[in-house]
Amino acid sequence: MTTVDIWVGGYTATMGGDAVGIGLLRWNPDGAGLEVLDTTPTSSPSFLAAGSDGVLYATDEAGRIEAFRPGPRRTLEPLGGQPTSGGSPCHVSVTRDRLFVSNYLDGSIDVFPLAVDSRVDSLIQTLPSQGSGPNPVQQGPHAHSTLLCGTTLLSADLGADRVHVHTLEHGRLVRTASVALPPGTGPRDLIAHAGRSILLGELDGGVFALDERGRITAAGSVSEVWVEGDHAAGFAIATSGRFLYTGLRGSNRIAVFRAADLSPVATVSCGGDWPRHLCLINGGDTGDVLFVANQLSPTVAVFGLDPSTGIPFPLGSPVNVASPTFLLPVT
Repeated sequence: MTTVDIWVGGYTATMGGDAVGIGLLRWNPDGAGLEVLDTTPTSSPSFLAAGSDGVLYATDEAGRIEAFRPGPRRTLEPLGGQPTSGGSPCHVSVTRDRLFVSNYLDGSIDVFPLAVDSRVDSLIQTLPSQGSGPNPVQQGPHAHSTLLCGTTLLSADLGADRVHVHTLEHGRLVRTASVALPPGTGPRDLIAHAGRSILLGELDGGVFALDERGRITAAGSVSEVWVEGDHAAGFAIATSGRFLYTGLRGSNRIAVFRAADLSPVATVSCGGDWPRHLCLINGGDTGDVLFVANQLSPTVAVFGLDPSTGIPFPLGSPVNVASPTFLLPVT
């Protein structure tokens, strides 16, 4: 296995964290293990996504979306950005010519066009949301993520216990449905797998398979191992497609699910405090490698995965990384 570089986002002083900006990590399984190489200063890049040309987009939870062009030796050139319409932007999905930004504070989704040089142009559309749920953090809508499947965009609303369904028409979103989840689910993260979308509930550890219209077709849960105060976060899938992984913040564990039927397999220690995000790389002959951003430790932990059971096991000691909130392998 060759070395792998990983961008790491985090909370800076603007969000009460100790990070400086977008960091660069390097995983060298035959040498030093995980190393921290460099950091590009910017305000609270809590979520990262890469465009088709490699340009990196970062949500600044202080209220902006920013763009960066990678250069020689993985340096990042700031390309500027735009303010978001709502507070605490926490997720961005990227297409060839659009950005879809989820604003946690008011539940809205912003649509930004991209210029020919991949810079972020002015906001062209905002879709509001409404609703609430039984959990104290669900006093209003909280958009948390989007997933584009062809011309359909799903958006998870943690505050309203809903998945909104949109069609993309002439570069704009048209909301066609809102699918209700069980009260108190707290829809958080969406990933695509085997022709369906899989949704993670932050507030109850529920996992749901959705069809192209956002309708629930299967469900699973870690309820039997759920600890009061847990918050599920982050979603990763094994390259075999057999296992799903999420972090349980609070009890500080990694939960493993079978992808086929969404049934739980096991939980193991995350190697730190508050596992905010996960990413997974294909290690080839050495098997998959799972990286966990433990926000409050503050560390990034590395795990191998048992190929038959999917259960993680530690690879070395966690590495100190300031207030990490997101991990994105460099492609």
